[in-house]
Amino acid sequence: MSITNSSKNGFTILEMLIALVLSVMVVTGVYTTFDSLLNTKEATEASYYRNNLLLSARRVIKPDILQMYRNSLSVTKGEDNDILQLVTNNSIKMEKAFPVTVRYYVDDDDYLIREETSEAHDYEWKLYLMPNVDNFEIQSHNGDEFTDYINPSDKILKISFEVNGHEVIFIAGCSNPSLTADYLGEGWQ
Repeated sequence: MSITNSSKNGFTILEMLIALVLSVMVVTGVYTTFDSLLNTKEATEASYYRNNLLLSARRVIKPDILQMYRNSLSVTKGEDNDILQLVTNNSIKMEKAFPVTVRYYVDDDDYLIREETSEAHDYEWKLYLMPNVDNFEIQSHNGDEFTDYINPSDKILKISFEVNGHEVIFIAGCSNPSLTADYLGEGWQ
């Protein structure tokens, strides 16, 4: 029996080896393509999730900072999470009618909270923004770099946190904060 000559009884050893090599190449190609598609799908989903978190956070926090009153910025540094407080015209509850104090913090259940209060109108309102938030950190720009030292007159903030292990970082600021946050409320009652 020869390895190169055809026989009437079936395939030669060389033909079997060639068929086996071609089959392995096809299976390897299909597996590689399928694995690549799965990896691309996972990367796309993770990217979409991170972008969705970023856009959701920016959509709420950025307008508060854009309408922030001068010298109203306060950041309380915590062991795990910071607390951001400022006075802004961006009242979600009262439709931007008057200055309100807004606090962002992470509660004991790991929710990022936006708390809006007005002493003039005697109300407090909480908006639960995101669950599973950790490492909520605020830094301000001192003209050269971002730093943990916060000055009440700072205008540019870097906000970073993690949601389910996904890091979210964005920068927001205002070029010309309102001059005063003094408000008695008599004209609004």
